[in-house]
Amino acid sequence: MTAFTVQGPPHAGAVITLTAPTTGAVDTLPTGAGIGLWVVGPSSASANVTIPIPNVDGTQAVTGRNVVISTGTSALIPLPATVYGTGPVTVTWAGTLTACVCAVITIP
Repeated sequence: MTAFTVQGPPHAGAVITLTAPTTGAVDTLPTGAGIGLWVVGPSSASANVTIPIPNVDGTQAVTGRNVVISTGTSALIPLPATVYGTGPVTVTWAGTLTACVCAVITIP
């Protein structure tokens, strides 16, 4: 299990530390304005992450947002609290996670 924290590079730039995700529903991510999940996909297959969306009134069936990261690509997924609720949220990873890495970032 990884509890990701926000990495915010200064205007001069910084090296972002990328971490391998954990298979299943155990990694947690913060949410908020200007925060995003950066995922660098595996080189030989695809991976996916499902981010839960809260059921705010308790009457609707709500499925999480599933994002597929294709072979050799990367994705930047915004994590606004207005969509995903006040974090941290627990995401579900699946697919081929070998060589897949990610970070939670904000841009100044």
